[in-house]
Amino acid sequence: MQHQDQHEEESQKYNLDPQSLQEYKVTLSSGEKMFILAANSMDAAYSALELSEDKHTKLLNVRIVDEW
Repeated sequence: MQHQDQHEEESQKYNLDPQSLQEYKVTLSSGEKMFILAANSMDAAYSALELSEDKHTKLLNVRIVDEW
């Protein structure tokens, strides 16, 4: 999982506690659904947008995964 590795590297770079990261569900116009980790909704949105651009598709939605 390249994206997860990237988030772990970013966490270390900014001294983020991995447990403070939240999981977000990303929906792309291709129908693909992915999950990313981010410190907050703004970081999640930017990461999701970058991901959609890398895949040459449109970003439809980013939402936090409900915690139980």
